[in-house]
Amino acid sequence: MFCTHLAFVKMLGFKLQGAYILQMRVLFLPIDERFCTKDYFLHLCSSVGIDVLVPEYFGLKKIPADVDYIINWLFENSSNCDIAILSLDMLLHGGLVPSRLDYTQEETLVKRLNVLSLLKRQNTNLKIYVTKSITRIPTYNSMEEEPDYWGYFGKALYEYSLELAKGSKVKKTDIPNWIIEDFLWRRRRNLKIIRETIKLVRSEVIDFLTIMLDDNSEGSLVYKEACELHELVKQQGLSDKIQIRNGADEASLSLLSKSLCDYFGLQPTFKIVYRKPEYAHLVPPYHSDDLDTSTKSHIVGAGGKLTDSEREFDILLYVNNFAPDEPREAPFQENLHEQESHDKLKHLIELALEQSKIIAIADVRYANGSDNILVEELLQRPIDWKSVTYYGWNTAGNTLGSTCAHAVILYFSKVGLLKLNVQDLEKYQSILLLEHWGYQANVRKMLYGEIEKLGYSAGSCLSMIKDEDWAKNFVQENLKPYLEKINRAFKKSWKCSIFFPWHRPFEIGIVLHDTQ
Repeated sequence: MFCTHLAFVKMLGFKLQGAYILQMRVLFLPIDERFCTKDYFLHLCSSVGIDVLVPEYFGLKKIPADVDYIINWLFENSSNCDIAILSLDMLLHGGLVPSRLDYTQEETLVKRLNVLSLLKRQNTNLKIYVTKSITRIPTYNSMEEEPDYWGYFGKALYEYSLELAKGSKVKKTDIPNWIIEDFLWRRRRNLKIIRETIKLVRSEVIDFLTIMLDDNSEGSLVYKEACELHELVKQQGLSDKIQIRNGADEASLSLLSKSLCDYFGLQPTFKIVYRKPEYAHLVPPYHSDDLDTSTKSHIVGAGGKLTDSEREFDILLYVNNFAPDEPREAPFQENLHEQESHDKLKHLIELALEQSKIIAIADVRYANGSDNILVEELLQRPIDWKSVTYYGWNTAGNTLGSTCAHAVILYFSKVGLLKLNVQDLEKYQSILLLEHWGYQANVRKMLYGEIEKLGYSAGSCLSMIKDEDWAKNFVQENLKPYLEKINRAFKKSWKCSIFFPWHRPFEIGIVLHDTQ
């Protein structure tokens, strides 16, 4: 397969003298300003020398970015770009959370959407890859990322939406009529805009579209809406240009690898291996599809394809999946006394590296953080991170999509189509390990506990931190043991500083400083 791909690339006219220096410029509009949605993308592109243009100014959580500024920025910068990777939640609403909150009318949103047609007219060679989310329906009462009424009627609205999804007669509810009307209006508006976006795919303004199911569940109204959109896509014969799947925060990374696959005319082959294959049918938290279906959809979304061959594959995707009797959230794994060894993964890494394959490790055993046992074992092994990648964060969709995208980019480096900056690559992978393992799985719960004791928060992991300087120092100090192990594994001497992109404890940003 390796040799076949190289021969095919040479046939296309690529010059492979050591490594092909990709002269590509990407116009990038993230879903919002968080570290995981913006900086992951920038770090990965930097690792392979892809030039990225990104706006300087964004909003902040509920406060939308200046959409007029965003539109002007797109017009000013698109002419010299090859690929545009754009979030419609940012372009239309100023961010993911504002897309759930604002009262922007359909007419205005359609005008903003037409910016894509104008960009295509301005640069006819520009390939446009777009992502749009189906508005989520949280199961709990919280106004942190939803309209204010969600703080009082969120759970009731979720239960109401389940009745709508079933198509059954909705039971009498205590939810005020104005709230129900507002909830339904937002959903109709979002679906209307997605249908308008599909028209732009049909007219070849948009080259590829991903429609993402933000946090959802089996039988949800989000899933029902996705099924209706899937039927529309099939009817219009656009299934090869539009994909609908679980996830959201990782979507730009998937579009990056998909755009590279299209650019090079290659589809890397993935072989899936599950830690517990007998449980691949289980549905992960915050998902509507079973894990196996979701895994396959993320491979396709990243530009790859599946194979069952034991030897003829490019990327081995090891999915560290969960069993039904295991905790579903990473912070609760500390009560497990199971001394498990990932011997299967050790063997697969050795075998695959002998055969010059890429190893992609998607750690979805728990939501919201790494499997401690797995990461500890990985860091004790000599690993060539030019051929191996690891993610284990937030939802299964976030992890699967980002893992597959990263693996595709490592594959293109291995076959000589991208030139790796090894220092940047190892720094990025170290940041991922420190965040997913050190912070999400371990230090974050310690921070929650201290915040509650000191009264520095409104009582939620999604609430603003009262004393942010204290919280930064607390996190940096408690991440030191994890960073020491990462430094030892990578033979580095990095120190870290952290920040809170949304001034709350749920997510952090990390900067690694080289002290050598």
